[in-house]
Amino acid sequence: MKKTLIAVVFCLFGTSMVLGQELFTGIGAKGSYNKVVKGSKTFFVPHFQIGFDTYMETSQVVQEGKLSKLQNVFEANSKGGQYAGQKSGSARVTTILSAGMQLEDFQELANDFQSILDREIENAGFGVIRMNEVDKYPSFEKVREKYGEKTDKKQGKTSEEEIGNGTVKVMPANTLFMFDEKSTMRGGGPAFYTMVKKVHSETEATMILQNINIDFTTVELDVQLDAGQKGKTTTAEMKVHPKMRVSYNTFDFLGSDGSPSSAPAALQSEFVASKAYNAKIYTDKAKAESLFNQMFSLKSKPDVSFDPRIVEMSKEDYKAAARELFTEYSREFAKTLASVANGGK
Repeated sequence: MKKTLIAVVFCLFGTSMVLGQELFTGIGAKGSYNKVVKGSKTFFVPHFQIGFDTYMETSQVVQEGKLSKLQNVFEANSKGGQYAGQKSGSARVTTILSAGMQLEDFQELANDFQSILDREIENAGFGVIRMNEVDKYPSFEKVREKYGEKTDKKQGKTSEEEIGNGTVKVMPANTLFMFDEKSTMRGGGPAFYTMVKKVHSETEATMILQNINIDFTTVELDVQLDAGQKGKTTTAEMKVHPKMRVSYNTFDFLGSDGSPSSAPAALQSEFVASKAYNAKIYTDKAKAESLFNQMFSLKSKPDVSFDPRIVEMSKEDYKAAARELFTEYSREFAKTLASVANGGK
């Protein structure tokens, strides 16, 4: 599946957060999940779906400025004509990962991410129940029965043949697939709420359900449009930075009442790693064509005429950068939990 993002220019070199700015919607300042998290002392993460992006298109569209448009209107009117309409311009950048990653490597990272998240939540002062311990609670057997088959089917959709096809989705060992952005009824109604209440009563722990996407690079795209009076000129400045980022994250909390909020909490904007990794970033049409041949079927293969940027690094560097990014992110996530659970807003 091809991924497309609208580029936003932001400060890349420094922390990815602005002091005083909320990192998430749905938890924090007036968050709908604050009442679930407030007072929580223990958490566990039974659902954790991770998407690793391996191919990304970044695009930006700009519209003609008001002054330029006004000038063109006057120019047309002075000649007894009418202005043809507001002009726009656009640019795009495509990046392709070349790191030799296999499905087992993504699975290893998913398992590591679970451990990192558990550790950072603990470091923030909470108790954490590891997923290899959750099954000792009889009440959780019902949850595993309900979602076990769905999890097997979901995991089975990711195969070696799909590596590189946009996003590789994997889940850490012992976790379950419970919802994502396509789920129309996360939780399944009253029977589900009763089931979760029993789990909460037995474990005294709040569930965290996570869906997150990790991108291997950060693109800065600045598009300028000179509408002029007779035509238009579009120019673009582009930089591909060797910095990983969390491009997307939604999550739910399930507490003592057993029911999720009407909408999941979410990351407000991209979270960019503070450290760059070692990589070679270059254009090579022949190699891009070869990579696309591996990634896509003939019907869905993108065109390479626009010179996609290949981001090439070792498997070890990719894994290390992913772990560093997720450690930073988990630390900020845990800080938000602590600010709400230990006082609320």
